[in-house]
Amino acid sequence: MASSYFNEWLDTYNDYMRLYAMFGDKEYLEQAAEVLQSLRAIIARDERHKAIIWKIKSPRIHAF
Repeated sequence: MASSYFNEWLDTYNDYMRLYAMFGDKEYLEQAAEVLQSLRAIIARDERHKAIIWKIKSPRIHAF
C-alpha cells in the first residue's frame, strides 16, 4: 500500500487528537480511537495479503 494512504489515516487521527486536546470533547477521542482501529485492521489485512502472495509465488506447496 502507498505510504500516502497511511499518512492520510494518521493525519485524520492527529486531527481528532488535536481537537480533543483543544476542546476536551470525548467524542473526538472516540473518533480518534476508531480511526486507529481502522488503521490496525487495514495493516492486518495487508499483512495477510502479503503472506498469501508469498505462498502463491513460492516454489513449495503450502498448507492452508
